[in-house]
Amino acid sequence: MPRLLVLAVLGLVLGVPAAFAEESCSVSAQQMMSKQAITKSLQDRGYTTIRNLSTHNGCYEAKGLDSKGHRFEIELNGATGTVVNAE
Repeated sequence: MPRLLVLAVLGLVLGVPAAFAEESCSVSAQQMMSKQAITKSLQDRGYTTIRNLSTHNGCYEAKGLDSKGHRFEIELNGATGTVVNAE
């Protein structure tokens, strides 16, 4: 019985971060910034080449090169443009 309890608790704990990640960008389509506004915001922050900009679950995902030529992949809140995840 204790083993089952440990597995159940572990399953809940490991599932929580994924749930929060999905909710971090929950915004409606009306609240979303335009792709042009997100692109300008990224360029203002030094991300000079935006190669891919897509949306999912209220977030923008941007891929490209920064001013030093390094690749980046970041996820931004679609309503505020705030970085919620960066690689």
